[in-house]
Amino acid sequence: MIPLFLPIVTAFNLAGCWKPYGDLTSLDFTAIAYENEYLVASDVVISSFDTKLICPDGEKARFYAVYREHQTENAPVAIVLHAGAFDFVHDTASTSTYSGDNYRSDSRLNRNWAVSKIWETLGINPNPVDAAESNLGTLPAALADNNMVQLYPGNCWGDLWHNQADMYNNDVSIDGFSREGRTLANTMVQIIIEQSYAGELEFSVPVNLDRTQIYLIGLGEGGRGVAEILEENAILIQGVFLDSSPENLLPFVQDPDVYEEEVTGLERIFFEEDLDDIDQWSIDSIEAIDKLPERVGFFWSDADPRQPSETMAETAEILSDVEGAFVWNSGQAGHIFLNGDQSLARHAVDYLLTGEIPPEYEVSEDD
Repeated sequence: MIPLFLPIVTAFNLAGCWKPYGDLTSLDFTAIAYENEYLVASDVVISSFDTKLICPDGEKARFYAVYREHQTENAPVAIVLHAGAFDFVHDTASTSTYSGDNYRSDSRLNRNWAVSKIWETLGINPNPVDAAESNLGTLPAALADNNMVQLYPGNCWGDLWHNQADMYNNDVSIDGFSREGRTLANTMVQIIIEQSYAGELEFSVPVNLDRTQIYLIGLGEGGRGVAEILEENAILIQGVFLDSSPENLLPFVQDPDVYEEEVTGLERIFFEEDLDDIDQWSIDSIEAIDKLPERVGFFWSDADPRQPSETMAETAEILSDVEGAFVWNSGQAGHIFLNGDQSLARHAVDYLLTGEIPPEYEVSEDD
């Protein structure tokens, strides 16, 4: 299995120019042009916002908004949760609590990594953060061309989008810091529906948001955050789409000899005594308690080189029986398909907005 997380980058291409990555992350962006070869729209911009949540490196967690500057009609909103948010330090007693002998070769417990991952998702990072993924930016291009405002929270806590202080805590006694992935994910919903909360974060875009159209998209590990948001905000969500998401983590727990490191990391996030019930935080569980919206998409591959197919197969099977769900097994040796294939990205966005599944992807009764 290919490791879930790969090296951080040092530079990227934004709006056609090259600048040192460290310089760019320190800038206070108001709105900068977003260029992507798959975009049709020419007025798409990116704005950054800092939150009150603190990353393990002491920096404020950041999120980005992508939108069309000249949008005149109320805009649907897509919250996109990036992949790769899983990391921990093996021995925090002898090193920094956020950098040392990490599970990842380069620490993902800092704001710079989270920002670089968002740039990769947007398709404007010249060096891959995760070589196993295809991140050309086809998804954000399809969303923008459908006049959707996009929110990209940066997870700097490596917690699979699960932890929230005083609710779903991590093992702070070992980690040395509180993980807040679930908090940040839910913050995205709050700033959409609560103007006062948005004001506190100085979140403002010159576009009227359609608060009756909120969609969730999870890429890779980001799909786990979708279930976390639905648990608290299901009534507000009109549709969700997951791509290559390890929904069922039990295969890791049930084979600790093979996945020793992964299990150690999961114990930090969920605690050892809760690992046997780790599947309760999944789309499967949400479906069982009737919190899924009418539109649910799930793309995966039983030949995914990044993770065991068992982490996705059961979810795909369950959702295949849900009326109107858009489920597709590519069968390809790949991981994350929506962000590297323009046609798939457009199909997925069209499905979220209309509920229509392209005929070539419809499952017949004989399948």
